[in-house]
Amino acid sequence: MRKLLSIIVCLMAFAAHAQELKPTVYYMGLPNVSKAAKDIHVGTVKPADDDIMSSIMDSMSTENDDTRPFYIFLVSKTLFLTKDKELKQSLGNACRRYIQNRPDDVVLLLFSKTVKPVYKEAWAKAIADDIDANCETTLKECFRQSRLLALEMCNTDNKDKLEIIYNQIRAHLQLSVR
Repeated sequence: MRKLLSIIVCLMAFAAHAQELKPTVYYMGLPNVSKAAKDIHVGTVKPADDDIMSSIMDSMSTENDDTRPFYIFLVSKTLFLTKDKELKQSLGNACRRYIQNRPDDVVLLLFSKTVKPVYKEAWAKAIADDIDANCETTLKECFRQSRLLALEMCNTDNKDKLEIIYNQIRAHLQLSVR
């Protein structure tokens, strides 16, 4: 029993660090990271092409634990840097769906030491804008629904950090607490 408990603890510790972003030079050397993603990262291609950005947004959901952090990082960086409103809307929708379905991936990356804190804010603003643009009831209800979906999918260890992001979303929506 003690050995089984030790194995479980070790696996949980490994999973908690699965989304840690490695130095970007690491991802640039991986053959399974798309050329388009690499080009956008280094700035030789602007993230304006819908097909390229759709591919990158889809790649956030890859089952490849090694490359997923880079794609989430690239979406975060693009959210922060782009001035293109259409692209921000598209990214906001993808981020909202992603955080509601895979919040642990987002939380683990956005709270890692190697990721700029402004990327958390960029996600929060983009998700708030998406909620605002697509809400068919009240903003408070749409916010609540998004938050509950994300919390339901979130590992207990990450819920406090997820709440930090949702508090930023709430502030962007100018909703009072509770």
